[in-house]
Amino acid sequence: MNEATQAEEIRDNWIQDNISRKNAGDVLLALTGYRDNQIKTHWLSADGKMKAVTTTCVDAQFASLSPSMPEVAWDEREIHDLFGYQPVGHPDLRPLVRTPRWPDTFFPLQKRSDDFAQWNDVEPDNPAKVVEGEGITIMKVGPTHAGIIESGHFVFSIIGENILHLDAHLFQNHRGVEKALESLPIQEAKPLISRICGADTVSHQYNFLSAMENLAGRRVPESVEWQRIILLESERILSHLNDLAQIPAGVGFTVAHQRGLAMKESWQKGLAAIFGHRFLFDAMYQEKMMASKKEQLQQLLVSLETMWMKWRKLVSRQQGFHDRMHGVGVVKREDAEQLGAVGVALRATGVSVDMRTIMPLYRHNRIHIPQVTGGDVEARFQVRLQEVEHSFALIRNALEHLQGKNQEASWRIPDDLTGEVVSYSESPHGLNVHVVQMKNGVIERYHVRSGAYRNWPVLALAVAGNAVADFPLINKSFELCYSCADR
Repeated sequence: MNEATQAEEIRDNWIQDNISRKNAGDVLLALTGYRDNQIKTHWLSADGKMKAVTTTCVDAQFASLSPSMPEVAWDEREIHDLFGYQPVGHPDLRPLVRTPRWPDTFFPLQKRSDDFAQWNDVEPDNPAKVVEGEGITIMKVGPTHAGIIESGHFVFSIIGENILHLDAHLFQNHRGVEKALESLPIQEAKPLISRICGADTVSHQYNFLSAMENLAGRRVPESVEWQRIILLESERILSHLNDLAQIPAGVGFTVAHQRGLAMKESWQKGLAAIFGHRFLFDAMYQEKMMASKKEQLQQLLVSLETMWMKWRKLVSRQQGFHDRMHGVGVVKREDAEQLGAVGVALRATGVSVDMRTIMPLYRHNRIHIPQVTGGDVEARFQVRLQEVEHSFALIRNALEHLQGKNQEASWRIPDDLTGEVVSYSESPHGLNVHVVQMKNGVIERYHVRSGAYRNWPVLALAVAGNAVADFPLINKSFELCYSCADR
């Protein structure tokens, strides 16, 4: 077999093996690039078993999966930007992370060097993908916005009042978290992992701890597991309360917006008093929960549920509000599945997928998955309503299982861990995955694929065909995290 034939066989096997996993109904956890010319996909089957599919770059090239699996289009563009590996056959290999200021030979994850690049003295904006033709206007929004929000650059192609295409340019404040984690001793990585994102921090902490415990072979005490459920569901409530308050703002329903934010603030202040931080940074690393904190959380939950019922009644009786959300920002089920949508964005199209049903942590809990279809703003609103109330129930159940005082000292991660592991969780934004390689307690590779990252292309699809005035409403119904792209 000559080299050309062998390379073609490698390419075909890589593509077919991944397509077979997808056709079998497995969940794609991550597509990850490595420094040694390796590319891997990790798949999760319904019974919780993982399968890795690997290919090797030849002359810094590998076969693109994007033509048959559009959900990895961004992943392959990111690998191209950070490693320099070219996904041959990719339909749109424009820069995703890198900008014109990056030198042509600068690929930060390709080698261990910590050398800083000498930036090119040019404008940083990448060319936009726009629709051309008579009567079409190009409208740019961001990356600096009027509100106190993160940076995102949106390029709209519009005709009249209608949006034809949205080209979303994220990664405006890319921090290089994965590069920063390389060569870090594991204890030093904990605060950085916790701060990848303020909206999904507990999910990131859980993934980190789960990965380390898997490598160490730790059996987690049941009391710690119940506390982790409390933290994960507390974060879900916090995120959903924020999003549910922002959606009314998109249509000028100010009373619901302000009362929703007040409810969210009440919950957030309560969590800070109990766990030590408004955003729950580092909260999961502490495994002791005193009985007094349990009582505080029970009281906080009762208080929030009282506010929740009043707010729920307010928004449910305003039919004009629901009419405004209906049929706006529709994502079809087949498009959601094709683009790899996760979390609320996927469940709002009628797909019953929630990683909590597979996570061992939730094995003693019955997870309710909302049966909502439509794929519009209204559907995403309804999914969040149901998930908040289900999180109330999960926290109450966990509190009932927390008996007495948990005085166990927090577990210390061994300093000599070695191996590769993949961990996952259902964050407020959907499937969140960490791919970790360790050697003697030092991080070799740490890849993060968050829920918001997966849903940004879905948002762009949802916007097309709607009026320009609908964009704030559609955007708030997804309420995606910029920080997970800027990682």
